[in-house]
Amino acid sequence: MSSVRSISQGTSPGRVTADFFTDSHRFSASVVVYKRRLIDVLADRMTNYLDLVDIYVSRNNNPGEIVATYHRGALVKQEINLIVLPSETQAISKERFYSPTRTPRPIFITLPFFEIRGLFQWMGDFDVKKILTAETQKFLPILEVNAANPFFPEVSFQGPTALVNKSKIQTLCINDSK
Repeated sequence: MSSVRSISQGTSPGRVTADFFTDSHRFSASVVVYKRRLIDVLADRMTNYLDLVDIYVSRNNNPGEIVATYHRGALVKQEINLIVLPSETQAISKERFYSPTRTPRPIFITLPFFEIRGLFQWMGDFDVKKILTAETQKFLPILEVNAANPFFPEVSFQGPTALVNKSKIQTLCINDSK
């Protein structure tokens, strides 16, 4: 099985570089976040889109082929399935309390055109309904992520962290033990 590593590895101050996935495309791009974190920019209700810069566009079924490049663009937040990030920092809100004592558990999520495997950190009991409703964030952070295309299983994307759009989740399964 071949896999594709993210081409988005670098960041500069005030910018976050990541891979953004919709149903059909991957956008390797940067978002200007200033002093905020990406998870907080995604939660901002003042705008329904992200301003992207330095965009490389590829199709999910053939990520090695760049079909277009653009200097600027916008991406509708609601249409994002998942975001693969180069570090966990951007997936933890600055605006909320975070406890490092959360327990990591294996998780499996299906989205349109993706199967996600990784680790989910949670405090308390593992009631799946609570995971989807208790957090006020619209994106769920997953660690050590592997996102595979079920129609092209040889195509997968890995990263230390991903943000999964909760409104796009079709199935969420979690193990009670490590």
